Amino acid sequence: MMHVQYKLDKSPLHGIGLFAAQPIKQGALIYSASPILDVNISSEQFESLTEAEKSEVRFWGFWIEDEQVWHVDFDVSKFINHDRNSTVTQDGDHKDAYLVATRDIKSGEELTQNYLEFETEADLRQRGISD
Repeated sequence: MMHVQYKLDKSPLHGIGLFAAQPIKQGALIYSASPILDVNISSEQFESLTEAEKSEVRFWGFWIEDEQVWHVDFDVSKFINHDRNSTVTQDGDHKDAYLVATRDIKSGEELTQNYLEFETEADLRQRGISD
C-alpha cells in the first residue's frame, strides 16, 4: 500500500516509473506490504502456470530464497524502478516490505529502490535491468 501521493509517468530509467506527487521527508513511510495486494506463489504453484504467466511473474516479481516463494505485488509499487542511488529503501526493522525515504524527496522526483536489496546482479541481468 502506498502511503504518499504519487503519479505514474515516463521514466528516464525504465519505461514507466512512480513519481512523488508531494514533498517527502527522509525516513517517511512510502510503502508497506498489503496481505491482499501482495502475493506469494509457491514453486508448485509457479510450475502449474503457463509459460506466459511464468514470464509475467519473473518480470514483475522476485524470488525469496528464505521462503522459497515468488513474490509479486499487484499494486503500483511494481513501478518503483531500480537505481543504485535509490530514493527509497527497505526498513530493516520489518520483515515484510516497508519502504522509507532514504533522503528528502522533492515533488516530481522518481521513487526508486536498489533492487540489490532483494535480488542478485545475475537476477537483474536476466530481467534486462542494467545500471
